Amino acid sequence: MKLTSIALLLLTVSGWAMAQVKQGRLASGTSYSNATLGFRYTPPNQMHDKTERSRAEIQSRAAALHTGKMFDLLLAMSSGPDDTAPDWHSLTIESYPRSAVSDREDFKAEGKMNAWVAHSRDASALPRPVDISGQSFAVSVFGMQEGTIRKGASVWTTVRKGKLLSFAFVANSPEQLKRLTETMKSLQFF
Repeated sequence: MKLTSIALLLLTVSGWAMAQVKQGRLASGTSYSNATLGFRYTPPNQMHDKTERSRAEIQSRAAALHTGKMFDLLLAMSSGPDDTAPDWHSLTIESYPRSAVSDREDFKAEGKMNAWVAHSRDASALPRPVDISGQSFAVSVFGMQEGTIRKGASVWTTVRKGKLLSFAFVANSPEQLKRLTETMKSLQFF
């Protein structure tokens, strides 16, 4: 009887652990869709969804700074917790009210958003225009040094339904960054 109870407990814990792993990963081929901003995007496979945890951290920092001005984090994913691993990579999708940025020209506002999202003051990362799915984006590429790790970031921002909408990709290798940015081809607006 004791052996049966232990086996049942192990089976229950094992099932719970597997459910947690499944919740933390986006299923292969699953798309992220946002009806408010009218788009659908398919992120790369094998990434962990960390949106809720990241959103809570952002809200906590904003509360500590006594500010209500913060990006709306729509999606946050990474390949894993060790951001020093050579193959580590992440993506975020964020939005911010267009009216909160004083630049009259959308392209300049998009360029500012790129720098904010990348946490960069790199003036040499001038944006270039790129059209995806009929929508014009300002695209900036940044290099960041974190200790001994050299990270690359590519941020794509457009104005959509009164919001600055940004897709940010960060990776520890140029190959991973290229693979991430190629997922922008899956972006569809409706």
